[in-house]
Amino acid sequence: MDTKLHETIEWSEIVLLTFVYTLYILVVTAPIGFVVSALKVYQFKRVAEQGADAISHETVLIATHHEWLVRTFIGMLFMSMVALGTMFYVFGFVIAAAAVSWWFYRLIRGGSALVAHREMPAAICTKAQCFGQVTPA
Repeated sequence: MDTKLHETIEWSEIVLLTFVYTLYILVVTAPIGFVVSALKVYQFKRVAEQGADAISHETVLIATHHEWLVRTFIGMLFMSMVALGTMFYVFGFVIAAAAVSWWFYRLIRGGSALVAHREMPAAICTKAQCFGQVTPA
């Protein structure tokens, strides 16, 4: 285990991220976790817009986890609406079961990556990168 990496990551960020994952696992408090993660993603995008040199590997690690959680919440919200809309039909229950399975898969995968200090496959892009003006590094 690389202790140098553990020392360079701010532990307050790890504690906050662990708290947000806990909010997501409790499901009822997931909207609170979504707001916290959305604010952190906004903060990381502002840092990314200031310059590519300002972003360290540790910052990217934390930022990708928050982006992963934001996308998880939005995806679950969408799938829940589809499931509720089709609940009158039988396959609404199948969509709901798939959505719940997907939710917990995303949380387990993200939590295990956090424990292993690995980045998630979610990119934080600046306005220029998102709109194709600059290619991401």
